[in-house]
Amino acid sequence: MPYPHPFYFLSTAFSYPEHDNLKQMSAAVSALAWDMGMRDIEPEALNKNAHDELQAEYVRLFINAPGNVAAPPYASIYIQNRGILFQQGHGQAVAFYHKAGLEPVESGECGDHISHELAFIGQLLDEQNEPLLHDFLSKHVFKWYPFFLQRLLDSQPCLFYKILGQVTDLCLKQINKEVAHE
Repeated sequence: MPYPHPFYFLSTAFSYPEHDNLKQMSAAVSALAWDMGMRDIEPEALNKNAHDELQAEYVRLFINAPGNVAAPPYASIYIQNRGILFQQGHGQAVAFYHKAGLEPVESGECGDHISHELAFIGQLLDEQNEPLLHDFLSKHVFKWYPFFLQRLLDSQPCLFYKILGQVTDLCLKQINKEVAHE
């Protein structure tokens, strides 16, 4: 791969924004969008949200909102379209982690949260484990990420999360194309 992959960064960007580096995060998302061909993004446009506004938007989109969660970031919600956590999507993600010799770390999020799955992709890239990466993408990630992205976009997120979702989609498609040809 000619450039370092962005998957650890994307993983962090899909985590709850506890850090105060919003300007750097926004600049990185903007630069990544530009690198992925999204040339209509103004670099300063992603800096419009204050840190507390971005936290509130994260909660609205991914944790809790009146009526229901706008775009739950868990594979198990979308796989088999049941809308329930800890179902098949979670089991699939954990099975892939086990194939790589990993045990999910206790955290505040389920093992099938988008941030964990993107970090796992980064690790597989670092280890150059293209066969497992290809399987993980084709048999798991692409079975749910498009539905998550659609719900995210339908919820009219702030520009940061809109671009983050689209850039992640482009990065996933690009890396899938690269490992499918190797």
